[in-house]
Amino acid sequence: MNTYCKSVFEQMDMAIQSMVELIRVLDEQDLELRPTPDKMSIGELIAHIAVLCKADFLIGAGCKEEEIDLFYEQAEPSMQKASLEQALLDNYDFLRRGIAALSDEQLMQRTTAFWGGVHTRFEWLLDTQAHLYHHRGQLHAMMVHVMKIEPGVRLFE
Repeated sequence: MNTYCKSVFEQMDMAIQSMVELIRVLDEQDLELRPTPDKMSIGELIAHIAVLCKADFLIGAGCKEEEIDLFYEQAEPSMQKASLEQALLDNYDFLRRGIAALSDEQLMQRTTAFWGGVHTRFEWLLDTQAHLYHHRGQLHAMMVHVMKIEPGVRLFE
């Protein structure tokens, strides 16, 4: 794997591990909590986080909108902590293996997302990292400010 990608994954490893720890702090009934009407519940947010690594890889590979919609439909984990955690780990592993299989030339290849965004495959990896951190921060904030839980999970090293 490319040296730069290894460094990104070292940071993402910590983010994934902290997500697992956040999920484990929650009770099953917490997944149903919807802090803001018409926005994702805790469980829906975790389900989105659980599949985003694979979805973002597929988007970076140039998948069409219909293909991504089908992926989300088929990949949606059940709303149980164990299923959400396993989906998170499996989809992260898919991303790691997919990036590891790319040559340096392929990492610098520009691809266009179905909405028109253009990035190199390496930039899509960085975007995935940012996407993961963004939603992990949302979950942490919901737990602390809405649920009044201090999860005791480190978010950064």
